[in-house]
Amino acid sequence: MDFYDTPPTRPAPDGESSATTGEARPYLGVSFECCQVYARVYRNAAGDKYVGSCPRCARQVRFSVGDGGSGSRFWTVR
Repeated sequence: MDFYDTPPTRPAPDGESSATTGEARPYLGVSFECCQVYARVYRNAAGDKYVGSCPRCARQVRFSVGDGGSGSRFWTVR
C-alpha cells in the first residue's frame, strides 16, 4: 500500500495565501481499487470540490461539497 503525505508546513510570507504556503488543507482519504493504492484528495481552490487522481493510473475523481452531503472522510473508488 502506498501512502502520500502533505508537504511540510512553513510560515506564510507577507501577502502570500495559505494555498501556496503548505498550510494544512482539507482532504479526503481515497482507496483506489483500480491499482490498490491509497491517496489523499484535496479540496480545490474554489472550495466546492475535492479533486484528485489515482497515483498509478491517473484515474480522476471528483467529490462535490455541499448541503445534504456525507460526513465521511474516507472513500473507496471502484
